[in-house]
Amino acid sequence: METTKVRINLKTGEIEFEGSEQFVAEQLSKLAEIAELVASFSGAAENDIELEGDAELGNGVTELAKVEQEEEAASQADKTISVPKSFGEWLHKFKGDLSDADKGLLTAYYVQAQCSTNDFKTSEVNNALKDHGIKLANPSETIRRLAVKKLLFQTRKVGKLRFMRVSADGIAELRQKLS
Repeated sequence: METTKVRINLKTGEIEFEGSEQFVAEQLSKLAEIAELVASFSGAAENDIELEGDAELGNGVTELAKVEQEEEAASQADKTISVPKSFGEWLHKFKGDLSDADKGLLTAYYVQAQCSTNDFKTSEVNNALKDHGIKLANPSETIRRLAVKKLLFQTRKVGKLRFMRVSADGIAELRQKLS
């Protein structure tokens, strides 16, 4: 029995089939479905994914999606930090002098954690700080600098409103400040 192999590089969108002529032809007939699935995971994985064996790719893609989602959820769980309901309690977890950038980052993460869409707007960060008597010199510039440092990234834009999210690097930075 000839082995089959499917390699999907989610970063570049490459799909590679290896196996019998019949296997490859069957997978090519499902290419639109496979491409749609790959597009939905685009940029989410660090490494190539390979499937080997005699599983049909239709089922293999479904299994790949489940495995990928489980791995992503586990990875996100490892990257997250538990945030208390109270902003004051969250703020007091961070010891020492905090720069405006530090305050912006930790507030952005707090606001993001409270939001159902898991993102934030600059105005929400500024309002959370103002509610606790903390004023940033220029909140928009602070958020922009954090994005330039790759600690934040834009998730979507609605009109002129930019919605941002704290990156994995930003979370690592917060973990460092917590210790």
